[in-house]
Amino acid sequence: MKRKNFALLTVAISLFVSIVDVPPARAASEAECAIWLCLPGGFPSGCSEAHSAFKKRIKKGKPPLPDLASCTTGPDGNGTSGNYQLGYELFEACKEGYVLKQNNNNGYMVTAVCEKTQCQYSSYGFGIYNGKSCDGYTAIRRTQPNYVKMWVEGKYIGQYWY
Repeated sequence: MKRKNFALLTVAISLFVSIVDVPPARAASEAECAIWLCLPGGFPSGCSEAHSAFKKRIKKGKPPLPDLASCTTGPDGNGTSGNYQLGYELFEACKEGYVLKQNNNNGYMVTAVCEKTQCQYSSYGFGIYNGKSCDGYTAIRRTQPNYVKMWVEGKYIGQYWY
């Protein structure tokens, strides 16, 4: 009796699965796919929908770019591969020969200076180089510290700030 019930249950499940319309995997929306084209240009005119979709994805905690394969196919009909790397840099890179030194101030305001590469701190707490005080300059804070680096088909296409 148990074997007959099991067989009947198996037939019922397979019939249900064949009748139920299982939706295919959803590709990203057109506006989301346009992010791949508009972001490198800084969302120029004609990219307002892509810019809105980009901000909406970030606000919802989604990655800023949709999966490239959900947006494209190659000439042979197969998906195109793309990937990205997210990052955050609060300060612009220092001039050549200088290194960035950041001060956290107990988790509050972060400050930074660019000092000569050869500068070493003495036991007195100030920087010296060849017996002289190190010169440096205040690091420049970025207005848009978030970035995304993008690759398509293994080719690096750039780093874009937002």
